[in-house]
Amino acid sequence: MRQYRVAVAALIGLFVIASPASAQIYYKPPSFSAAPLTGLDASFDPAMPGASAAEEKAALTWSLRSALNLAALQCQFEPMLRTVENYNAILGNHSDELAGAFSTISNYYKRTKKAPKLAQTALDQYGTRVISSYSTVRGQIGFCYMAGQSGRGPLSPPRGRLGARGSERLGGRRLALKPAGGQHFPRPYIGPGLTRLKLPPMEDKCWDKKGHFVQKKCAA
Repeated sequence: MRQYRVAVAALIGLFVIASPASAQIYYKPPSFSAAPLTGLDASFDPAMPGASAAEEKAALTWSLRSALNLAALQCQFEPMLRTVENYNAILGNHSDELAGAFSTISNYYKRTKKAPKLAQTALDQYGTRVISSYSTVRGQIGFCYMAGQSGRGPLSPPRGRLGARGSERLGGRRLALKPAGGQHFPRPYIGPGLTRLKLPPMEDKCWDKKGHFVQKKCAA
């Protein structure tokens, strides 16, 4: 009997070792390729009337920084994407260029708004709008995937080349904000008509004293 119990225990041990992981995700993303940006995009970039080429370049550089910043906050559900590490590395490796981009944008508002208070308010609004343009819910999978990919790219260029890499990568990152499934397991589109919920009647007669819905008195 003892030998039988040992044999059974050994078989159970083999079964546990050989069993596959309980949760695995297979994701092959759709193509998020896009042409390099040559200027500001009104769908993402706040309007900067009269901005010079240098000021527009600074805006794209700051936009990339904002996108990676938001990814570091939103994509921590998958540590392998290393969005936090990528963002921190960019801040360290390209701190001078990022500081220069922010200074250029700040000087643009000082030049166009004249009054210091108005310039500061416009700068604050600019920063809020830029980072908000990358906030997504239904497109989070693609957005976070691109964060893991394009987040690594800017680490390799020499210092001073982050802005150039931003113009190359931002188009794909912005394309990834749209809801999209994988190539092998496409996610059905969820439109407004499919997301509406019909609430039950709220009249007092439809609910008992314990807060339970009374089906006989009111139709759901």
